[in-house]
Amino acid sequence: MSQIALPLEQKPPGEQAGYLVTEANAAVHEQLQNWQAWSHHTLILTGPPESGKSTMAGVFATESGGLFLDDAADHDDTEIFHLWNRANMEQRPLLLVSGQPVAQWGITLPDLQSRLAASLHLAIGAPDEAMIDGLLQKYFSLRGLTISEDALRYLEKRMVRSYATVRQLAQKMDALAIESKKPVNLAIAKAALAHFDAGDEKVET
Repeated sequence: MSQIALPLEQKPPGEQAGYLVTEANAAVHEQLQNWQAWSHHTLILTGPPESGKSTMAGVFATESGGLFLDDAADHDDTEIFHLWNRANMEQRPLLLVSGQPVAQWGITLPDLQSRLAASLHLAIGAPDEAMIDGLLQKYFSLRGLTISEDALRYLEKRMVRSYATVRQLAQKMDALAIESKKPVNLAIAKAALAHFDAGDEKVET
């Protein structure tokens, strides 16, 4: 994903190479820049759905020339083990990405268990207020729209803190704004949040 150019007053905070950086993922971003120091050349990255894991991995692979495996939990032990050996033989960094911690991958190969246990593990946290603001601004900027400051402040204090919720609320606000022919303002934000709070639509997290 290429970096998004936004008007100065609407630029999401901490945008780096196509993804946003806030306290929620700053430690991960820093380690992706510092891959030379990884133990056994490997980083295991986990995080909730839609938290930008794959985007960060793609940027990392482009910038470092490293290897990465998305949805690592869905791959068998032998494949991961060969990839780990290749990365170490070629002295290249390896990023293993998953929505699940390694303990839930069902690894049965003892040699692989020990190697993964000795590798660096990091997780992307739940979105903080800065991340929520940035993601909402980015969503609407891609559609040629803006979201008002008071709408952002309202949502960041009241919504469920998950990346999936951010996306689904943005889509609902978009639909309500089109239906009412109004800008994405505080009234639209309140209506969208009320829609989910009332259980009219399930937010997947």
